[in-house]
Amino acid sequence: MKRNAYLLCVVIIVGALMISGCSSKKQTGPVEHQQLTWHEKRDKPFGTFDYPKIKENEAFDLLENKFKVKIPKFISQVKGMLQNDVMTEGVQTGVSEYTMYASSVELKVRAYYPLNEGNELSVFALVDLKYSFNKEKKEVRLTSQSLSMTTYGEKIAYPKDNYDELLAKSTEIIDLSNELSNRSIQHFKEDYKEVAKRPTSAKAVVYSNDKEAVEKKKVSQSLLGGFDSKQELKELYATIVDYTD
Repeated sequence: MKRNAYLLCVVIIVGALMISGCSSKKQTGPVEHQQLTWHEKRDKPFGTFDYPKIKENEAFDLLENKFKVKIPKFISQVKGMLQNDVMTEGVQTGVSEYTMYASSVELKVRAYYPLNEGNELSVFALVDLKYSFNKEKKEVRLTSQSLSMTTYGEKIAYPKDNYDELLAKSTEIIDLSNELSNRSIQHFKEDYKEVAKRPTSAKAVVYSNDKEAVEKKKVSQSLLGGFDSKQELKELYATIVDYTD
């Protein structure tokens, strides 16, 4: 009798542990870099629309009131970087321009920010946003956010000649820690210090966790430097992609 009671007790304990284990596996902790993502319940897709060459206030109005999506902090951060870290007394902002294209389950937005020296284009930045609608999940999300920036024409150096600082600012935008940012930029500089080791008209990775993010369904953060035909650094690319469930 005692043996049967003992066995019953063991079975109950093991069963409880198994249930507890299953429950813990189902639990998901907070998403890392969650502030970079945006999801919301949605019943209907975006529809089909095309808005070429519109002003910023019109673009923002459409995003907020027509498509009812969140305008990410990414845009204001990029504009802040342009104003504080690229512009000078002689290089000022030109007229920004937005294009927007909706195709049922996808909404794409591109912002063009020119910086002019007198009447000549000196630097320009492009911000691309992509929103996706999932019919099965009845959800809309901000799928990707990206920045590409370059000096124009034959110019290589930025107005403040501060490419490394611009890389560091970009790591803040994609939410890298100071330690990871400093280490990644330092390694990048060491790897491409010699001109002979630099690619021609190609991009090189400063930091990317994209492969891991895809495999583990995390937020991807990438920063790349771009070399011109003379193997000089002049381009910068920063991207955030949401692979989370």
